[in-house]
Amino acid sequence: MAKRICKTLALAERVEVLKKLENKESQTSIALSFGVNQSAISRIQKNKEKILEEWQKNGNPHRKRNRAGKAEDVGAALLQWFIQARTRQIPVSGPLLMEKANRLAQGLGLMDFKASNGWLERWKERNAIKFKKQQGEKQEAGDVIAERRVVELLPDIIKEYNPADIFNAEETGLDWRAVPGGKRSEAAGAKIAKDRVTLLLACNIDGSEKLQPLVIGKSKNPCCFKNVKRLPVPYEANSNAGMTGEIWEAWLKKIDNIMRAKKRMILMLCANCAAHVTYVRLTNIKLVFLPPNNTPLIRPMDQGITAIFKKQYRSLVLRQLVNTMDSTESDAKAAVQLARKLTLLDSLHLQREAWNKITESTIANCYRRASFIKQLYQAELPVIDEVDSSDVFVPAGMDLEDFSRYVAIDNDLPTGEEKSDTDVCAYVQQSPETEDLEPDDSEEATKETTAPSFSAALQSLSTLRAFMEANGCQSYDSFYSLQSVVYQLNRPNTVQTSIKDVLATL
Repeated sequence: MAKRICKTLALAERVEVLKKLENKESQTSIALSFGVNQSAISRIQKNKEKILEEWQKNGNPHRKRNRAGKAEDVGAALLQWFIQARTRQIPVSGPLLMEKANRLAQGLGLMDFKASNGWLERWKERNAIKFKKQQGEKQEAGDVIAERRVVELLPDIIKEYNPADIFNAEETGLDWRAVPGGKRSEAAGAKIAKDRVTLLLACNIDGSEKLQPLVIGKSKNPCCFKNVKRLPVPYEANSNAGMTGEIWEAWLKKIDNIMRAKKRMILMLCANCAAHVTYVRLTNIKLVFLPPNNTPLIRPMDQGITAIFKKQYRSLVLRQLVNTMDSTESDAKAAVQLARKLTLLDSLHLQREAWNKITESTIANCYRRASFIKQLYQAELPVIDEVDSSDVFVPAGMDLEDFSRYVAIDNDLPTGEEKSDTDVCAYVQQSPETEDLEPDDSEEATKETTAPSFSAALQSLSTLRAFMEANGCQSYDSFYSLQSVVYQLNRPNTVQTSIKDVLATL
């Protein structure tokens, strides 16, 4: 009788097993190579999602069993603070970590807690943390690259990737209800804050792929989201309407899962800021952090992509305001009141439309201006002389200079905020389900709304077609597509009527 093999694979080994399974290797051959029973390989395959989740959470790659440590909230809070400190490249030592752990414990109400050397070593082991020199050492994927070496190292790092697999992600603030001539003053600051969101925009350098914008607002469940089953763009919320480490980590993991399903490895260039946590375990994304406050010649999105997005968005807002004023015979003084009727949901649709309007050639042209792109991919990216802005709507009476000032009205909005010790403690103690952070107080959002019926949708289609017919529409293809979408959406809610039933009524 064969002797039973008793061996537990470490986390890193289990991830390696999953990779071999994805490559269609048999469980028997994998079991032999790792010296375990086939049933162990089968269990690993069954627990695939849990293993990858643990890996992405920066689980210790050498850990074989998951044991929770003493004062778990203190450890979680200390990890949040440590990530923030390392992102800012603050030197961290063992005594400093123990002192910070004691302070965080007090903030959590654990007055009897006292960090010891043993507790700290176990905390470091659980979170796979090792103190390394911050200069002069080789960095692994996901680590922060020393600022002084980024410009020199970047070409060598990205040359292994095709242009389609190199992405840049950047945040930008958006005052989504702003109107031309509006002023952002301290007196109006409280109100403007409600109308502010942060967007995370990301695309690859040849312009062939734009990831969906991630929008971060202040209100988790605004009234205008009622009866909406699916938003036009992904949406998150927090009290500052800014990027946080938790939102950044969740977004990265979502993109990583998508790329893993496609068996695709990508490089993600991003800013080195406190919200961009570096200790995220990823399988199909290599992170490269650009230095904070560096020259725009290095940061590709700053070469015009963000500005073009805002130009398109402001153009769409103006178009909607002008069309509404024309249809209601309002005067120009009513623009502010009309802007107040713009809901966050309306804005999300406009943001999605503005992002869709940015063309592949425009993106490639903007990326070409980044210094490191010129060195490697100059011949591979399409060239256009100027950015195509022919579809940007500028209303009569507004010159380009005024429009440019309007586009740049929110360029100095912050996009993230560091956590204080109080914020860190509140985060680790928060309930998974939280209430709405702040209501949407627009006139339209506060009205009671019900979902339109299928009959109302059909009537709207009839009105729309009549309008197109009366105005000499050249092509009805878009209308037919819209009509098909309405029919398709209603199909799960109805029982198909038999043609015999219809004929019987004639």
